[in-house]
Amino acid sequence: MASSKLYFVALLIIASVFIVVQSTRIKDASSVCDFRGPCKKKENCYDRCGVNKPPFNNAICVPFGRSRQCCCILS
Repeated sequence: MASSKLYFVALLIIASVFIVVQSTRIKDASSVCDFRGPCKKKENCYDRCGVNKPPFNNAICVPFGRSRQCCCILS
């Protein structure tokens, strides 16, 4: 019984660390992104970010709240 309680506590600690790390990533992404509207996939962001030739590595579609947004990476 004690080992199952210990297992549960350890699982809660790991889950809370994971949530903190994910929220930190979202905050960091907003400082390097210029969000320019909704998207469903990366290709939707090429025109919005003004990318018209390969390698297309400065336009991505990222989760933002309940939807996805084009992130034009600032360099």
